[in-house]
Amino acid sequence: MSILNHLPFFVFVVALAGFGMVRINTVLTYFQQEEYDSSRFLGAVFRVRLFDVLATLGLIGLLIMQAVVGLGVYFWLAAAALLAGLALRERGYSFKKKLVVTQRLKRIRWLSRGFFLLSLVLLWIHPYSVFIILQAVPLWIMLANRLLRPFQEKVNQGFIDQAVDKLKRFEPVTIGITGSFGKTTTKHIFAEVLESAGPVFYSPGSINTVLGLTRNIREKLQRGHKYFIAEMGAYGIGSIKRLCDFADPGYGIVTAIGNAHTERFGDIATIAKAKSELIEHVCARGGMAVYPHEILEHKPFADLQSQYPDLIRTVGETEAADFQIIHAELEDSNWSIALQNNRTPNEPPITYTLPLLGDHNILNSALAVAMTYLISPVTATRIPAFSKDVEQVQHRLQKVEAPGQPLVLDDAYNSNEVGFKNAVTVLNKLAKQRGGKAILVTPGVAEMGLEHDRVHGRLGEHASTLCDTIIAVNPDRIDAFTAALDTSKVAYHARNSFAEARKLVSEISNENDVVLYENDLPDLLEETRLL
Repeated sequence: MSILNHLPFFVFVVALAGFGMVRINTVLTYFQQEEYDSSRFLGAVFRVRLFDVLATLGLIGLLIMQAVVGLGVYFWLAAAALLAGLALRERGYSFKKKLVVTQRLKRIRWLSRGFFLLSLVLLWIHPYSVFIILQAVPLWIMLANRLLRPFQEKVNQGFIDQAVDKLKRFEPVTIGITGSFGKTTTKHIFAEVLESAGPVFYSPGSINTVLGLTRNIREKLQRGHKYFIAEMGAYGIGSIKRLCDFADPGYGIVTAIGNAHTERFGDIATIAKAKSELIEHVCARGGMAVYPHEILEHKPFADLQSQYPDLIRTVGETEAADFQIIHAELEDSNWSIALQNNRTPNEPPITYTLPLLGDHNILNSALAVAMTYLISPVTATRIPAFSKDVEQVQHRLQKVEAPGQPLVLDDAYNSNEVGFKNAVTVLNKLAKQRGGKAILVTPGVAEMGLEHDRVHGRLGEHASTLCDTIIAVNPDRIDAFTAALDTSKVAYHARNSFAEARKLVSEISNENDVVLYENDLPDLLEETRLL
């Protein structure tokens, strides 16, 4: 084509190259959120809409103009200006979970950019190949990740070996914690009450993978740490086993079996099997395990209980539980809890105060206290002195107060039905105490799979009975929730983002009100952009 000899075309190619560099950075943000897992990322490409729309439609519009009025070489200049403008716009995108520029990320980014630049050769075959080039960015990222995998696995294994060697040399008492929900909160409570027995090292936040724990062990574990608490997440059968092979816990806590993450596992039975891998590992090496009495209804746990009756303790409100919660009352935002060891009924119950909101924290704390007793009975007698100072866990029903403003309950990291319902109940109680409105802001819960609509229908019914105002964020993804709301009882509003929801809250609330921000995980995992 003679057009290729004109400078405007090359200006367009340069603009397309620059646009591609920005687009790769944007898509890599989502790729990193999916933990460099190409299969999960491929689902996100369609779920979050990580294919090009704006540049494609803009170029089609210019082609129509070219056919109608004849733009000539100005077509390429207009196309270059379009891409440059879109690239500048996209560079200004902000994300709740920002891109972390690790060495691995840099390698994937450079190789992806190289593939993108090579693809520009297609323009010399036919200029319309630009549409293929625009849509291929996710493919280049996945290809780069696949080609770099052998090298990355070697690097990862080196780091893992260093962490394992450090654990063997320092020999801390290792406790694994897993469960469908409640892992992180239980871990924080446990760490604070166990601290009275000796220095405790634990992974911050929700770090619960082999590589996440590896980094923390290599960088932060000290010889003086007597205990190491390892939170363990799972994406399928074998995930917990791999974590156990890595950390080799001598004790284990399972917090719950529920429908959180059903999308990953398929059904509750598979979730129970995956979580039981921790108990199986711990008991096989002669260690001790604790979990709620109610999860004995799941066969893997019932079988383990029968196989290791002397190594497993259950916790619950029933007399059949080994550690029975015999008292739990909320007094001035603090729980007063009593836990009886039914295997030694002559011992007095362990009574303690817990300054954390939410009914679910009764069981979370009881699991932590029971495990502390199993590790060090003497320490358990000192728990009342330590539990009253347990700090609020960030973004997990955390109270945020400011003069002249409504009380905010930040439950951004919660993503399960039980926690959602408990948080709404707390919202209702506190709003009544303050004489204000109970305002719920939520995008629903995530990773429910086939249970998505059923769970959100139940949540909508529950929220309708306890809230005065409900603001649904990105309501299109939770039709079952909004359909279940009784608008004769509750004022309902829909907003597209948390930013819009917060603006509305500032307009309709006063200092007597209580505002619950319940879960931003869907907004994080499904943070769509019109690319």
